[in-house]
Amino acid sequence: TVPIRGSSCYQFGYEVRPADRSPASPAIPSYSTAGPPCIVIGLRINPSTSRRIVDRGPPAEDIGGSDAFVALWGEKFAQLRRFQDGAIVRAVVWNQLQPDSVSQKNTVQFHGIDRSMGGIAERIVQHIVKLHFTDAKHGKKRKDVPRSLPTVAFELRNMLSFIDGVADSSTSTPLSNSLDLHKNVMTAFDSLADFLRRNSATTITIGIDKRKVSNLGLPLSVDEVEPLSPCLRYSSLFPPVPHPLLGGTSTDLGSDKRKVSGVNVGSPILVQIRFEGSSKWPTSLNAMGAAKCAMLVQLAEGIEKMKQDGNNDSDLDGFDGPVDVTPNYLDVGYRGYSFRIIVRADQELRMLRGLWNPTAEAKALQLSLINRHVRGAMHHSLIHAVHTQNPSASSVVRLVHRWVASHMLSDMIPQEAVELMVAKIYTETSAEVETSTSNKKVGNMVEMAPSTVVAGFLKFLELLSTHDWARVPLIVDPQNHISIYDREVIHAQFNKIRGPERRGGPAMYIISPADYDGVEAMVGSKVVGDNALDTTQNQPVPGAAAGKIWAPSVTAKFPERVVLSRAVALAKCSRDHLTSCIRSGQIGNNNWVAAFQESSASLTSYSALLRVDPSYIIDSGCSSTNADSTITSTTTTQVGNEKTTSPFEKCLQKRCSGPKELRKKHYKNLALEKDTLHEWQPVKSLVNALRSKYEDYAVFFYNEFAPDVIAIIWRPDAFKPQPFSAIVSEFKRPAMERWKDDSLAVTNTDDVMAEISHFSRNIISNFKVFDDKKPEDATSSEKSPKKSRQDHSDNNGTDQSEEE
Repeated sequence: TVPIRGSSCYQFGYEVRPADRSPASPAIPSYSTAGPPCIVIGLRINPSTSRRIVDRGPPAEDIGGSDAFVALWGEKFAQLRRFQDGAIVRAVVWNQLQPDSVSQKNTVQFHGIDRSMGGIAERIVQHIVKLHFTDAKHGKKRKDVPRSLPTVAFELRNMLSFIDGVADSSTSTPLSNSLDLHKNVMTAFDSLADFLRRNSATTITIGIDKRKVSNLGLPLSVDEVEPLSPCLRYSSLFPPVPHPLLGGTSTDLGSDKRKVSGVNVGSPILVQIRFEGSSKWPTSLNAMGAAKCAMLVQLAEGIEKMKQDGNNDSDLDGFDGPVDVTPNYLDVGYRGYSFRIIVRADQELRMLRGLWNPTAEAKALQLSLINRHVRGAMHHSLIHAVHTQNPSASSVVRLVHRWVASHMLSDMIPQEAVELMVAKIYTETSAEVETSTSNKKVGNMVEMAPSTVVAGFLKFLELLSTHDWARVPLIVDPQNHISIYDREVIHAQFNKIRGPERRGGPAMYIISPADYDGVEAMVGSKVVGDNALDTTQNQPVPGAAAGKIWAPSVTAKFPERVVLSRAVALAKCSRDHLTSCIRSGQIGNNNWVAAFQESSASLTSYSALLRVDPSYIIDSGCSSTNADSTITSTTTTQVGNEKTTSPFEKCLQKRCSGPKELRKKHYKNLALEKDTLHEWQPVKSLVNALRSKYEDYAVFFYNEFAPDVIAIIWRPDAFKPQPFSAIVSEFKRPAMERWKDDSLAVTNTDDVMAEISHFSRNIISNFKVFDDKKPEDATSSEKSPKKSRQDHSDNNGTDQSEEE
């Protein structure tokens, strides 16, 4: 057989035999027959060849093969071409093959669909169906051949509407292409890094005092500017858009140019700077923190001074907006983006590592600095490499991020954990091809990396729902830095931490190449610490350092077991639902949206709900219960043109506009007061505060993109009767009857909810309690298993409650 794509069909794990050309009719599963009849075909796409532009046919002397090649692709596309090596053969140029008009009319073309949906495989299938299964092949009408081309498209392709805009060159806006938005951010980062390195270079002044100075006034030059933000590795669901008040242009917003947002919705772009080595760094921890803060202050003053002096540096015009300095970071606007700069001081890490008897505070500080500066930079480099090598991987991460937020698991499953799990399914395979030289019998099919966003998303759901998190660690090693010996050590330490009951340690145990003790002492490009390894025997070299400890860093605290069990159940349900949608074969319907929504009935499974004031909700289209999944078409000012907008673009437009109360009028020739907030996430700040203050009593859930509701689940252990103690008497009340031993006090949910309501009174409008955790000794008038309480706060701050 002549392979369609790739070199051989055997490397895909299957072969076509003569007896297989007339297979028996498969058993058709009983799915809904609503809608027109359809055929669902599964394709295994080779990611290494699916994006190849030109495919050569057989050599010219192979007449039979050339005829078969022309018969397959058609005379119009399989043309004779001459290549640089002198060969003249039949070849097909795929970028000249446009989408079928009928399928294009019935489906939507998204930006980056060739990148995220298996190259141009969809157009190739459309061409084959049109050429061989319609009137185009026979030249005359036949009863057994369709007179028109049916719609041929990938299933669940509209899931891309959550992560990309519609590709329409006539009406596209800068907000419709997520890849270009990411690239614009990276270009701005490269320019900022070059500016900092160039203007921090020190020169020796000749005069009375010989000292080193720089244009920015920094005593040390900047050696490295390292990216840490997800948007600098193609992982941000909504990439930052240039802000007019931070050095951007109003045309970048693609919305009302007369009004602009007074805040930056979302987190600033996190980067870290590393200064050149010097012996003048302080030798105490407190002084080290003050020195880092002084460096940030001097950097801010240096930028402002260069602007006032009219320096000729071309990159200086990109700075605009406020420059805010805190003891830990510097926020600055550059080319329309809000950058958050932190200082990495390796001298501080060496100082903490050299402490003879460190305190608990010193250990916590050391771990925090290692995770932020060292492991954060290594994680970014690792994930950026995976996303560069696998074009659809970053889109899968962004789609998973939307799925996690839709089920109110924001910040409970870290985005770094999602990125590592996606990297696992793209870079590591388990199955191998077993062939026999005699008959070429294939034993197992090759497990290749996903080529489409849909396949990658389903594989993520499968990994999350089927991996045995209690008994097996998840080791993610895309670049083979972890040796066999280290893997054995990881499994041994995992079993020791889990214990016989399999409940010890982090619930989600994910290990990456940076998760070993002593990673801050890494030298060069070596990633796996001090253990030397004999690569021929896969055994540690005698005399090598032993006792290396591997432990999760990304998932050390989150998710908790209750969150992980909930996520596993949701992943299984979502995967089953999406699989049934694929098998039903209904192109264009939106039944898949149910996998990204919480039903109204499911909200009653929580213990309590806090309703957020609508003024804090910027984008209701990402709501967990009523998400906007429609692709709308509107008529533009130009006659005959229609603008098609995806949910992704609509959400991004609302985020650019910002909250109504904080919008500002923008005039072209009038400078506004530059008091733009670099970060505006009030609900996220509230949830973090609630988790910190009441984590012993409840678990808090919310959707970071549309935080209209904050859900609460009580911790069962927090409401067990306890002995009375004045130290832990907060939110306690005496037990009325049925005292057991010294258990005289129980937690009072009324006090906890009253405290939470008062603490969040500026953001929460009302609340409902579905499980008030009344103890067994409560009186009949006090018991109410499914009682709902609602709390309203008036302008004077008084609280009223009523039963529903």
